[in-house]
Order: sequence, then C-alpha cells, then structure tokens
Amino acid sequence: MNDTLKYFLRFLLFLAVQLVFFNSLNLGTYLFPAPYILFLLLFPCLYSVAWLLIWAFAFGLCLDVFGGGVLGLHTSALLILALFRYGLLRLVSVKGDLDNLSVPGFITFGFGRYFVFVLLSVLVHHIVYFSLESFSFFHFWQVFLRIAGSTLLNVFLVLLFERVFYAGRR
Repeated sequence: MNDTLKYFLRFLLFLAVQLVFFNSLNLGTYLFPAPYILFLLLFPCLYSVAWLLIWAFAFGLCLDVFGGGVLGLHTSALLILALFRYGLLRLVSVKGDLDNLSVPGFITFGFGRYFVFVLLSVLVHHIVYFSLESFSFFHFWQVFLRIAGSTLLNVFLVLLFERVFYAGRR
C-alpha cells in the first residue's frame, strides 16, 4: 500500500476514535485521554520533519475544529511534539541506530527505550497542551497534577495500543 494512503487512513482512524470515543469519555479533572499522540509516534524514524509538521498541523486542526474547545490547542501541542520528535528519537537511540530503524516500537527499540520515548513524547505534548489551556501559573499545582495524571494514563494507552494493534505487524 502506498505510504501516503496508509498515513491518511491512520489519520482518519485516530481522528474518529479520538472524536467519537475518547472526547466523550469523562474521567475527571486530572485524567485526559489522548491516545491520538500515537499517530505521530508511528511515523518512520527518518521521516521528513516538514511532512511530519504538515500531518501534525492537519490532525491538530481537525481535532480543534471537530472536537470543540479552544481552537489551536491541539494543533500547537502536536506541532511542538512533531518538532521535538526527532530529538527525542536521537536521545533514546543508540549511536547509528536511527539509520537502521524504520518505525519506533517495542521490536525496534526494546521495551525500555520505547517506554522512555513514549513517556517523553507524551510529557512534551501535555506540558504544552495544559499550559496553554490554563494560560496561567495561578493554578500551578492543578496544572501539574493534570499533566502528571494524564501523562500516566496516556503512556499506558499508547503502549497498550502499540502492543495490541501494531507490535505484531512489524
């Protein structure tokens, strides 16, 4: 299958699952389910940053427009994550390892390095997302707890979805 078609179908699937199921799931103030972050993490390691930014912008814009809420919130968080993704990949990979890897995952990175990559990626996304959402440090501890709780939840969800749906296909 053409890579662009594969990415577009993945785009539609993650968008639909987030909008239909996870946006309507109310887990309280401190837990925000956002497994759509996996959409950006599933691109190949050496994928062009420019194209990754375009995919992140389109995905974030669709989430903002169709999901309601503050316009630009998902878009800005996903764009920052797309910018930091290659640096995070270099941080957790062994020297010269990125040239041989196709897509980050349990099989290519091993559990430990992939866990750190997912944790840092989700943390970058959530720091941007919740900081922009509150747009103030007046409720610093509430924002901190939302970042911490949502990071734990989403790292679990991303690792679960990666293991169930994608680990066996590589």
